[in-house]
Amino acid sequence: MDTAYLAAAACALIVLIILVRLTTKKKKPAMPTRNNRRNAFRLSLWEHECTFTVSSSPDSILYGSIRDISISGLRLISYEDLTGVDDIFVNFDLGEHFSLPGKIERRRRLENGLYDFGVHFIALDEKTEQKLFKILWDKSREKVVL
Repeated sequence: MDTAYLAAAACALIVLIILVRLTTKKKKPAMPTRNNRRNAFRLSLWEHECTFTVSSSPDSILYGSIRDISISGLRLISYEDLTGVDDIFVNFDLGEHFSLPGKIERRRRLENGLYDFGVHFIALDEKTEQKLFKILWDKSREKVVL
């Protein structure tokens, strides 16, 4: 009779250990989160042509293309090396012409002599911002690649 109680107790202990192991989950190591720098809806464009000028030589018109754009800024690709340049005016047409002031927040050299710039629009008035948002939203809903 004592062996029956001992066997039952051992079985109960094994079942308890199995249940505890199944219910406790191992914690995964925390992965560092990458901050999303974007705070606005963004529309991807494929090589949409634009011109821009820099404040140091406002009479020189430079050429580039827009990869994506939002009401807060755009991604500009160009052959121009803008080292030391912070403020630019970007001119483009999306059914309406825009000439927007921007500040280069990010720069990176790409292959084939191209440069990738992250431009943040500065000092946009509410009317221009709303007009740009409406155009970008309408283009995204049309699923049109410009």
